[in-house]
Amino acid sequence: MSKKIIISLIASLAILLGFVQYNSYAKYILSDAIGMSVYIDKTAPIIQIESNHNNGSYDKTNINDIIKNNCEITVKTTDNIKIKENKYIYNPKSKDFNNIPAQKFETGKKFTDDGYYKISAIDTSGNTTEIVVLIDKTAPTVNVQYFKKGEEKKSASNTKVMQIAAVKKNLLSEEVIETKENVVEQSMVKAAQARAMVDVYNESDLRNAINSRASTIRVCSGINVSSPIYINYPVMICPASNDNALRYSGTGTFITVQNGGILTLYSMVIDTRAFNVRGVIGTSVLTGGKVILQESTILDGGSGNIGMVVNGGATAEIKSCLVAYCDTGILVQGNGNIVFGTDNGRTSDFVNNAIAICYEGFNGTANFNQSNIVIKNNTYGIVTRNVSGVINLSSYNIFNNEQGVNFGGGNLNITGGNIYENTVGIYTNPSYSGRMTITNVNLHSNTQYAINHSKNEDSSCNIYGGTIRGKVYLGQRDNYINTNDQYPTFEVTPSQYFFKRKLVKTASNSCANTELEKVTLTKNADWYKYVNDDEYIIVWRGCNVKIKYKDYFGNTLSEEMITGNLGERYETTPKNIDGYDVISVPTNSSGTYTEQDITVEYKYDLKNVAKVTFEDLLSGVVSAKYWYNDNNNQFSGNGTDFTNGTVFERYGNYKVVVVNSVGLEKELTFTLNKDSLVR
Repeated sequence: MSKKIIISLIASLAILLGFVQYNSYAKYILSDAIGMSVYIDKTAPIIQIESNHNNGSYDKTNINDIIKNNCEITVKTTDNIKIKENKYIYNPKSKDFNNIPAQKFETGKKFTDDGYYKISAIDTSGNTTEIVVLIDKTAPTVNVQYFKKGEEKKSASNTKVMQIAAVKKNLLSEEVIETKENVVEQSMVKAAQARAMVDVYNESDLRNAINSRASTIRVCSGINVSSPIYINYPVMICPASNDNALRYSGTGTFITVQNGGILTLYSMVIDTRAFNVRGVIGTSVLTGGKVILQESTILDGGSGNIGMVVNGGATAEIKSCLVAYCDTGILVQGNGNIVFGTDNGRTSDFVNNAIAICYEGFNGTANFNQSNIVIKNNTYGIVTRNVSGVINLSSYNIFNNEQGVNFGGGNLNITGGNIYENTVGIYTNPSYSGRMTITNVNLHSNTQYAINHSKNEDSSCNIYGGTIRGKVYLGQRDNYINTNDQYPTFEVTPSQYFFKRKLVKTASNSCANTELEKVTLTKNADWYKYVNDDEYIIVWRGCNVKIKYKDYFGNTLSEEMITGNLGERYETTPKNIDGYDVISVPTNSSGTYTEQDITVEYKYDLKNVAKVTFEDLLSGVVSAKYWYNDNNNQFSGNGTDFTNGTVFERYGNYKVVVVNSVGLEKELTFTLNKDSLVR
């Protein structure tokens, strides 16, 4: 073929292609007698989906639109010329097809497994059609979980907290002080800025650090100390981790803080219990010395041991700490001074001691004015012995002790605060000298006595305002409750056995009648009487039934008292308490009044709730409705929409229907009542 013919052919083809815009055959006679046929193919293949749920044909690529089916499918592909290749990529969980190899298939293939399929058909001209198909043959999952109201998240996740020495101590109180993870080290770094810090690993290291007057000593392991330590300069001792402690195996006083010494124990454990030695003092603060217990420090004493002695002229600052298992937690002598404070609002706890705090031979002034003091689970809470000073108690919590306050001398002023759930709330020693004044105190739920004031011929017990509930024992002659200024509210045991007959002394007939109105008793004419010309005395005649409504864990939700005459019949019924169900009715819910108080305890537990959750991993939930019927399992109407994780509280019958986007639905019925969850 000549060069001229070739050039002419190329030019003619270019012109021809410029005019052809659609699929077509065309025959052209070119110069030099060359003839040819040309076909232009721009038509994409067709992918046909056949299923029981949905049939469709697709000839345009749109992989963002998902074709959904709830059963197996058959895929067929066709083309106006010829299919060159069919391919698919399968992902059982999502429409992410990256890094998944494609597989070839022949037309008419069945796809049965749940999941996402990217299906491609390519013809011989390179035209491609791609679609994404979802097969979801599984209905949504619906779960019903029963919880006690308010505990729906109880098992979800527990925030990890650091409990100081919890593993080492395993304290019976189960209430070691908690701090957030890492707070010890973070706070310690701040406190120790610009100070020399020395790490110690054994007793020798500790003594060398003190001898070199290190300002910050970090205890990097549990250290056993065999003989006393003396502090005569300012120093802070803190742990490197939460289970490090200083344990004492010697005798006498473990740590003595002398004049000029200031010892700060920061998140530290001082243990004089580990070796079972007796007669040991954990820390003794001498005149001019000072000890600061800060950020969850623990004094762990042991039987026969004293946690800390604060001598005359010495000071102890107690800030958010735990004093436990001592014969005496803190002993204050002379005019020694205790100052209470708090770190981050946490309490200072005195638990499981024979005596929590004792003032002995005390001649100063002591002020308990910190609301974050908790004195509980001790034999004696606060004790005074041979005291000539003044002790002021206010804004405190004293509970679960054998005796909350044991008053044996001095002037004791109790203002505000809470004394409750002890065996005896306040006990006064018959031989004490001094004065006790109780003002606006919340004194309740003490099992034997609210007040046992046993000294005869004493007129120095005065009560102003407040609330007193429980048994009160006053002395035989001159004990009285002064009501001339403020009137306490009494809900006390009316048995003459506990009162020795006298309760209120007042020069006013009106006052006596007012007090009588405040006493929870059955009215009786001879319950108060005129005595001489200047006083009225209220006396007791009657029997009591105390009704307590307690939760599952024994906490008192509410309490009442009814009174009547000896031998008469009483009846009690459980009361409705919002959010609670009655789970136990006592056998003595009805009976007859006796000389001794009768306690009737109803037991409650939190109401049950039902939490409904649903999920559809592949196609997603498009509708969730519920129906409710309080009487039976007959449901009508269109139902009510609800969201995932809804908590249902009404007792009755429920039906739940959850539908996914391929039309599959899950129906579930359940009943919510007091028996749905039993602990």
